[in-house]
Amino acid sequence: MGLFKLFISATPYRVFISILMGAFAGIAYSALIPLVMVSITPADPLFPEVEAAKQTFLSFEVSNYAMAGVYLLACIAILITRSLSEIILLHAGAIVAKNIRTRFYKSISQAPVSAIEQIGSSKLIAAVNLDVPRIVIGARLIPSIFVNLITLIGMLGFLLYLNTDIFKLVLFSIIAGIVVYQLPMMFGRRIFERNREVNDALQEGIKGLIYGVKELKLDKNKRDTYYDKVLLAHEKDLVQSESRGHTVMRSTISLGDLLSFFVIGFITFISVNYYVIERQELVGVIMALLYITTPIAIVLNSLPGLTIAGVSLAKIHRLMGDIPKESVEDKLAPLPSWQAVEFKDVMYQYPSKEDEKGFGIGPINLRINRGETTFIVGGNGSGKSTLSKLITQHYQHSEGSVFFGETEITAEKITAARQQVYAIYSNYYLFDQLLMDITPEAEAKIQDYLKAFRLDSKVSIVDGHFSTTSLSDGQRKRLALLVGLLDDKALYLFDEWAADQDPDFKDIFYMQILPELKAQGKAVVAISHDDHYFHAADRVLKMDNGHLSDVTEAMKLAKSPAEVYE
Repeated sequence: MGLFKLFISATPYRVFISILMGAFAGIAYSALIPLVMVSITPADPLFPEVEAAKQTFLSFEVSNYAMAGVYLLACIAILITRSLSEIILLHAGAIVAKNIRTRFYKSISQAPVSAIEQIGSSKLIAAVNLDVPRIVIGARLIPSIFVNLITLIGMLGFLLYLNTDIFKLVLFSIIAGIVVYQLPMMFGRRIFERNREVNDALQEGIKGLIYGVKELKLDKNKRDTYYDKVLLAHEKDLVQSESRGHTVMRSTISLGDLLSFFVIGFITFISVNYYVIERQELVGVIMALLYITTPIAIVLNSLPGLTIAGVSLAKIHRLMGDIPKESVEDKLAPLPSWQAVEFKDVMYQYPSKEDEKGFGIGPINLRINRGETTFIVGGNGSGKSTLSKLITQHYQHSEGSVFFGETEITAEKITAARQQVYAIYSNYYLFDQLLMDITPEAEAKIQDYLKAFRLDSKVSIVDGHFSTTSLSDGQRKRLALLVGLLDDKALYLFDEWAADQDPDFKDIFYMQILPELKAQGKAVVAISHDDHYFHAADRVLKMDNGHLSDVTEAMKLAKSPAEVYE
């Protein structure tokens, strides 16, 4: 029902037209057997007498010419209306799938960064790569189910016309069969729900294998343990749950396939002993039952696919329910001119996990001036990354105030504030395209930057796309810096940008690029461990256990920058 509601909400007019065509196709389909019965049994009192005159059509002798014409027209009508009904619903299914994906994309793009980090990329990627395709497959079953249901209803009407007792028996058998069919299906659904959770765990395991490959290679015992107790354990659970689920589903499908034949056998060998059924009537009943075997099988055999799609749809709904919408104004309105970003008693607290209180920083009092270079130093876990995300407005402070110039950054101003910032984090993502319009002036700058960053022999930009991003970590960061320089933002934040650069480019970054940005009136913030370049900063701030202090003067008096850093 959830999938069908999605169809109706997405394309109500298409669904309505498809229902009409499908209904007509199903009724016409169910009328084929009565047409045949009328033609071959003219003496049967249940049917009117039909003239058996023969006529020639395309050199073929045709009996019951008028009835043959009706039969042919019915077949053509079925072909056209059934095909159109299914095609329309398939197109609607593509729209439904697109709507699900785009809603999911929008939910992610409008969510707070902290929420995305908490949910984890593995669950989100699995939802797009696993759940959405399953929903699409389930949606594609609906057209066939609908047309065959109409056919089944039409044939039941024919059976009611032939013999009410047989109709009651068949209807009771179908209802009983569906009830019996649903019991193992419910069990199978639970298995596939468990299978879906195992898939999430496996995705997380694969992520660990890819991103932790360097650490795993340093210890064979750990690598083997991870392989056996994480990856293979999840794979084993996955195989077991899939095997159990498909065993239940396939056994149930086989039962559904034989349901009509059980009814035929019961009528042929048992019912004839209790009810008076004429031979010709019995032939019609058996033909009708054979005829509805396929529709019943198609409908019942589609239920496992719908069950799996229902599990994935519920998973998507739960996941989107877990993704909160960021309470910011999405409209972009430019900020008034500003000369400094100022934090006043700003605090941020991570959510608590179980009995452990989340890490927090603050109160932070900070002023970042345009035309100045500010270094932030501190040990691991000191709060540098959290502070950087507060500066770039990726995190929203829980207490205090943030100002860009005289403008306080509230929910209505966050989008505009972010528009002023370009950041390259240590875990940055390099897109394979520039995502901007390339003017002739920008094209000239791109070529200059590629040459200056020694990338002109490795990368070219065609129609705004990089020819490759398969580069070393240092080269990829240079490309990210190229994009940032083209963006021409007011505030630049670099999180350990130079960590992957060779000595020459470290020197270029600290002694050329940062001073050039400063000279252009940019506010420059660099998180750095390169104490040999601390002298390039106007101010050096130190984070320690969530608290910020200015160590610029202490740095000047120290025998070595490392003394203050430690």
